[in-house]
Amino acid sequence: MTENALVIDTCITPFWRTELEPHSWMPEPWASKRHLPGILRQMYSAPTGIAPYGEYRDAARPADDAAALPGSSIEKVVAKLDADGARLGVLVPLTRGPQPDQDMSTVLCAATNDWLAQTWLGDEAAAGRFLGTIRVNPGDPTAAVAEIERWGDDPRFVQVGVPLEAQRPYGQRNYFPIWEAAARHRLPVVVHADGGATAGFKPTIAGYPHKHIDYASQESVSGLYHLASFILEGTLERLPDLRVVFGDGVHDLLMPFIWRMDADFAISRHEVPWVPKETVEYLDRFRFRTSRLEGPEEANPAWLRLSRAAELLVYGSNYPHWTSGSPNELPLGLEGEARERVLWRNAADLIRPRLERVGRTELVPAAAGADS
Repeated sequence: MTENALVIDTCITPFWRTELEPHSWMPEPWASKRHLPGILRQMYSAPTGIAPYGEYRDAARPADDAAALPGSSIEKVVAKLDADGARLGVLVPLTRGPQPDQDMSTVLCAATNDWLAQTWLGDEAAAGRFLGTIRVNPGDPTAAVAEIERWGDDPRFVQVGVPLEAQRPYGQRNYFPIWEAAARHRLPVVVHADGGATAGFKPTIAGYPHKHIDYASQESVSGLYHLASFILEGTLERLPDLRVVFGDGVHDLLMPFIWRMDADFAISRHEVPWVPKETVEYLDRFRFRTSRLEGPEEANPAWLRLSRAAELLVYGSNYPHWTSGSPNELPLGLEGEARERVLWRNAADLIRPRLERVGRTELVPAAAGADS
């Protein structure tokens, strides 16, 4: 257990108990006449771990059902929170990646939200320890807005979730109604990898890698395209209340990318007159989940300072993925107030506007952002 008084786990991935369970939450013809791709990663699955779930921690399965999917046990996730000293866990369910059939993606997102609300967010064993993510299909903006409005007043949901994989960068204007609805409800947007279980889109701009290590080392690069788009398309200027969280890396690549954008900004700003500030000045609108795959292996004060780790990172275990971690596995060198900010203050500041809107301010201390 961490020595800190409070931990907020910003990324726990709950799973359905079985591959077929989503059908029971869908209307016809989806319930009985349409087949969903498998929830476990088919492409680039991690070669480590306990068979047959190399991508996920086998111990996360329910103790009474060896055939159940990892991450489907509420009791085990609560135990993970307890072991980490975490008061709250934000649930980020997956939706099997972008589907060629947009209607399927939209129906699955709605079913996922219904399931999350009626099971994990309503379970007595969880005792109010979980907060939820409204999953929406960015490929269907009209339906995505409707889904945000459907759950926008539910105090158990604290963010909107979209896949890292997308056909277009997220700052482009076709997505704007989604971000406008999220900002209106004071819901941050989390961008989390959700591919591998379906055809999806090419995971790199050069095509398909062959091996897991090739894929895994490049996966988070896609986040940089979305980040640049949010800034340069003017989305952040138009929506001052919008906040974006990258739930699958990006932080270790961030500053060199920002430096490159700002280097070209002086000669290119006539193209984006709606962006009055240099790109580095928009970083306070973003947060990035801690990742065991990122950062130096040894304490590096210079890296911590240059990467602005203490202000930009939020702790997230990413449980039950094979890369899941604990508060004791934060980037080395984060100590004292910096460690406290990453473990809970940054997350508390991020979700407090939402909690104030829905009347749940008791979940985070009022002074969380006093010295941020």
